[in-house]
Amino acid sequence: MVASDCIISYYTFMPSIFTQIVVRDIRSKAPVHLLIIPKAETKNFYETPFEILDLLNRTTKLVVEMLGIEDHFRIVVNNGYGQEIDHVHYHLLSDRGAEKLSYTETGSQK
Repeated sequence: MVASDCIISYYTFMPSIFTQIVVRDIRSKAPVHLLIIPKAETKNFYETPFEILDLLNRTTKLVVEMLGIEDHFRIVVNNGYGQEIDHVHYHLLSDRGAEKLSYTETGSQK
């Protein structure tokens, strides 16, 4: 299973940036809970090349700045333990900035 099978079909936060996509986590744990997913298929954090990790970091920073939550966010990366999808991705969480989010429906499910 890849990330697109369960997440991308729901809502897209913004268009692709740096070969990555940013989507709302359908199992939100915070008012802002976004997944930052590289399009390049990499199983987990440990196996991900530095170039892709750098792009994940840059995209995360850009999204944080867009939401104005530079001083109030958390990034979670599961590697093996707790990882439900065999595709590296970052969880970006915050209890601030949700009012700046707008979602565009891309799939038939809501």
